[in-house]
Amino acid sequence: MVPGSSGNDPLQVLAAAVTPVVLVSATAILISGVNSRYISIADRMRTLSHEFRDENCNPFRESVISLEMSAFQRRVELVAWAVRTLYIAVVCFVSDAMIISATSWRQTLVVATLPLFVTGIGLILVAAICELLELQISNRTIMLEVRDVVGQSHSPQT
Repeated sequence: MVPGSSGNDPLQVLAAAVTPVVLVSATAILISGVNSRYISIADRMRTLSHEFRDENCNPFRESVISLEMSAFQRRVELVAWAVRTLYIAVVCFVSDAMIISATSWRQTLVVATLPLFVTGIGLILVAAICELLELQISNRTIMLEVRDVVGQSHSPQT
């Protein structure tokens, strides 16, 4: 909806409300992907915890697991923040669509649409940054595993 327009045309109001609704769908897809990462990390943490508690786990492996668990803990925090910000973005976009729809009754509401829209986009940006940071930590976690395996392959097995 263009600020200052009459807002009496229902098709114009509907067309203006579609943009935030499309962003709700796009954000929902992002939420699904981030939730999958969260589940994957949590499963890996449970597996490592089980391995760490195994009485046959050697001290070197325990130290590697401890390092990995610290990285996984940070990754879970970042992913959780990404999901939170994406859900808040959805709230912004849904609110925006509802406000746009209500502008035919209350033209004064139109001033809230752009700030809500920009806030939602900003929150998606924050979530993307969280995911990039999580990916960087993920690479470090993988390198810990690689070093562990490479270190194990150079030492004789008993």
